[in-house]
Amino acid sequence: MRILHVWDQAGVACIFAKYQIRNGHQSKVIRIEGDKYGIYQFYRNYVTNVQKDEFVNRCLDEATTADIIHIHGPINILFALRRKFGRSKTIILHYLGTDIRGLNPSEKLTTYSRPSIFSIIIDVALRKIQGKSLPKDYIHILAQKLADAVLVATPDLTQYVDKAVYLPIPVDTEHFIPDAVPDQKKCALTFNTEVTDISRAIDYCNKNNIHLDIEVYDRTRNPIMYAEMPDFLKRYQIYVDIRFIKQTILKNLSSTALQSLASGIKVLDYQLKYHDRFPAEHDPVALTRQLLRLYTVKGKGYSHYLWHFVFRVFRR
Repeated sequence: MRILHVWDQAGVACIFAKYQIRNGHQSKVIRIEGDKYGIYQFYRNYVTNVQKDEFVNRCLDEATTADIIHIHGPINILFALRRKFGRSKTIILHYLGTDIRGLNPSEKLTTYSRPSIFSIIIDVALRKIQGKSLPKDYIHILAQKLADAVLVATPDLTQYVDKAVYLPIPVDTEHFIPDAVPDQKKCALTFNTEVTDISRAIDYCNKNNIHLDIEVYDRTRNPIMYAEMPDFLKRYQIYVDIRFIKQTILKNLSSTALQSLASGIKVLDYQLKYHDRFPAEHDPVALTRQLLRLYTVKGKGYSHYLWHFVFRVFRR
């Protein structure tokens, strides 16, 4: 099987490509060059880096010989692929979190009361006549319907996708491994990132009588290279995985928390519970097998053709 991963988030596509090749498939990741955290240098054998202005055309060229096109976020590429290849290619759309969580869908777009395909067709036609663009959440719905399957990396993302398939985040357990003999370590660590409210997380701990000596490390100003991440994490006994984005506390374990567990480090979660075992559902070998089974699913039925009709009308 020839698999093309389009874009990457947090190394997820790279890990899948690595283990898919182990299973005898051809697999690679194509992305725009740039490597703040050294992930793509670490997985350089699986990655093709291109310049920004070449990205779409290179994706279309590489997709010509691909059996499966696995898109990790950018829906504009999905539209370009469907425009060129129609329904001849199996396309998977994969959301990791920030690419869709920030949509804040209106009440009518929740999982339980999505607009019907016919109401969207009418809306699309009217907007086309009036020269108006579609709302961002409508564009995501259209992208999801044009995909043969839509995957989400955390359970909370299912509210944004009709018939989403939850596929946990893989962790490269050949890179993140526990020490055989633990040495002297600092107490606790948490990361400050571009999207999290770290002061609120610390306040949350204090108000709930969690009095740990927590070191806050700013990854945005001082990036840690992916190759060095396991050794960095192992300097600490506990990783504090409490993340507020805007007014919401995230309820899933982050990639860093999972990497910490794989490295033999305890994790304190949003419920103020400690974890000390790496969850088997994030094992890359098992997840790769599960993903390969999902690749065999092809969008079928009259509604799939109707969505392609909506797409052609909107994209003229």
